[in-house]
Amino acid sequence: MKKTAALMTAVCMLMMTACSGGGDSTPATTQALAEQTQAAAGEEKTDGAAADVVEIGDSYTWTVAMNVADTTLNYKMMDKFKELIEARSGGKITVNLYANGQLGNDTEQLQGLIDGTNDFVTTITSGMPSFIKEYAVFDCPNAFPDLETMRSVLDDDSFIDALNVYSEAGGIKLMGLADAGFRQTTSNVEVQSVDDLGGVKIRVIQNPYHIAYWQALGCNATAMDFSEVYVGLQQKTIDAQENPYMNIVANKFYETQDYVIETNHLGHVIVFLMNNDLYTGLPEEVQALVDDCAHEAVIYTRSLADDSIAQDKAIIEESGTKIITLDSAVTDQMKENAAAVYDQIRADIGDELVDKLLDAVEAAKK
Repeated sequence: MKKTAALMTAVCMLMMTACSGGGDSTPATTQALAEQTQAAAGEEKTDGAAADVVEIGDSYTWTVAMNVADTTLNYKMMDKFKELIEARSGGKITVNLYANGQLGNDTEQLQGLIDGTNDFVTTITSGMPSFIKEYAVFDCPNAFPDLETMRSVLDDDSFIDALNVYSEAGGIKLMGLADAGFRQTTSNVEVQSVDDLGGVKIRVIQNPYHIAYWQALGCNATAMDFSEVYVGLQQKTIDAQENPYMNIVANKFYETQDYVIETNHLGHVIVFLMNNDLYTGLPEEVQALVDDCAHEAVIYTRSLADDSIAQDKAIIEESGTKIITLDSAVTDQMKENAAAVYDQIRADIGDELVDKLLDAVEAAKK
């Protein structure tokens, strides 16, 4: 990929700030760097617009399906991709965004992507194993010590290439991985140690690895539809739930809970997917354009994620709900207790991706 020095400098500054402190950068700092990036991009478009446009022969109209609203990071990632590729193709590529499940639910959208009726889809990794079982590698609990490490792994070429072997065999091209930070736990029970989780009734998504994880920690894991969670917390039929900060705040779960415990147990990883036959059938220059615009959209989304996390934490703290940061020894013990979950995932998808994930984590720590 070729980018101007100004844009690359701004993006690098963004990444360094986003990665330091596990996503706890202040909104002002993140916003300032985001503005620098946007300014650099604006200068690039003004001073080198002609150089940015890629000459392509054919025109294309593509659809993006998603089951989320236009306020989400998923949508903003695809909207940035639309903006970039339409401009750099000189208007020869048109991208139409369909949010809020206009093209079906998550299952229907992913099936449509495989069948070729959808060109692009964005969702999260937890819904992927039903179609490509190897995405269960993202359900390995407490694998990442911090956001910097997680994002390094999400960008690891060896890991992505290995995952794409399985993705492409299933008709899907993985274009990139963004995130909304980690999934955290809200609770009416104060948790400072693994023992404190004993007997806590926690709502989890309908995912066998997630259920097995919380049970391994001594919790009473209960699968429940997302729409029922707030009432369940309010009526105290459940003690706790787990979600990324953006969902905790958007759905006001913190209003019914005394604590947010930063368990950082799983990354809330956003996938940017494309129909593989469409991708492989494109001319090389169009493939390269798609690659570049997708990558830039992912980086842009990460800057938004850090800003969103900082703002959401401020809202929670202002409400009086206490945020508890666990000692690393506690999260290490959580991972040790979940050894059987790793064995379960290995049994289902094999050792290759799990080992690549863990190797990439170790490499990122050095």
